[in-house]
Amino acid sequence: MRAFFIKSCLVALLTMVTPWVFPAGTKEQAPSKPAVVTFHRFSTAAHQAYILPLIAAFEKKHPEVKIESVEHSVPGYEALAQKILLSFASGSPADVGQTGYTLVRTMVESGKAIALDETLKGDASFDRNALYKSMMDLGTVDGKLYMLPLGTSTPIMYYNVDAFKKAGLDPQKPPKTWVELKTAARKLKEAGYEGVLWGWSITGNWIFQTMLENLGGRIASPDAKSVDFAGPEGEKALSYIRELVEEGLMPVTKDLVATFTSGKLGILIESTFQRVAIPQKSSFEVRLAPIPTPNGDTPKVVAGGNGVMMHTQDKKLQKETLKFMKYIVTEEAGFIVAENSGYLPAARGAVATLRKKYPDDRNYSIVLDQIERVTPWFSWPGKYGTEIQKILMDMQESVFLGKISPRDGLNQAAEKIKKLL
Repeated sequence: MRAFFIKSCLVALLTMVTPWVFPAGTKEQAPSKPAVVTFHRFSTAAHQAYILPLIAAFEKKHPEVKIESVEHSVPGYEALAQKILLSFASGSPADVGQTGYTLVRTMVESGKAIALDETLKGDASFDRNALYKSMMDLGTVDGKLYMLPLGTSTPIMYYNVDAFKKAGLDPQKPPKTWVELKTAARKLKEAGYEGVLWGWSITGNWIFQTMLENLGGRIASPDAKSVDFAGPEGEKALSYIRELVEEGLMPVTKDLVATFTSGKLGILIESTFQRVAIPQKSSFEVRLAPIPTPNGDTPKVVAGGNGVMMHTQDKKLQKETLKFMKYIVTEEAGFIVAENSGYLPAARGAVATLRKKYPDDRNYSIVLDQIERVTPWFSWPGKYGTEIQKILMDMQESVFLGKISPRDGLNQAAEKIKKLL
């Protein structure tokens, strides 16, 4: 009885003092809810193919962060940028957004983009040396880093092997010069094909800039104070395509992939982003080759594609957003993107892994070889970036359809753009 009495007293005493010794705040807490990061991005199937597994892999590694996608079904980077900018006025602003390289400056000058330099300074988990400098430069404006690359594409030539054989062309020797390309297009036409299609409509100036740079020209000076695309190089580039159209060697259409995969077209100059999709959609063998250049030199390739930019002003949320952005440029993430799209990853390790996995894939080797040669896609300053892209696209279409001469088209477009700038 005595022992039972003492034990009962001790239990009662402990019951009374426990709340004082172990306050309620030290009890095991329920798991806190993950931070929600709003990600504005494309919703098209081609982009979903790599973004969805990328987000799933990130959330598995970082359960403390939830990526809430706001998907936009829009035709291009210009429209997506407009959606992101509109989100700030709607009261539901984007925390992070997918943006095309050509619109980085537009987003920065909107005042809604956050520079990453100070946040990343001294961050041991971020190794800039593990990333291709050429790609990191794509997200830099006036010496400050605003974007981390998600996926990069370059111009490439796709050709129909069956069509080449029927036209008497050697599939092992695709054209390397503009003259050779025109000759091949003639033979393809004689064999019943539409010849060649330069992807002039891709975001307005991407292929045009590529042609300009391979002629020794440029779109504009880095600060855009000098608009240079209307020079002799621009006229030569547009005149070359105009001649292809006039001779019936090139259709004028914006349906690039569908025209080629239909089997009616022999050659397509498009983006490496379509490296996976085009062969899958084609009922014939597709091969890739570097784009032809005026004199057959190794082509300069303008970087297409996109990255992610931080927009949230919330300091705490910036830390969680940065976790996602940094993950995107890891070797693991780069491999996911590359395996599910035609994009090139920014991580050197991912590219090395891809080379080891596909040592005999000739098409892929050509794509990977271009990674060191990318040049920046020109980004127009000011708030009229998307409008300028449309001016350039409309001008090219008018020239190719014979509505205006290359010289007059270039002059008029240059004047319109100068007024906007």
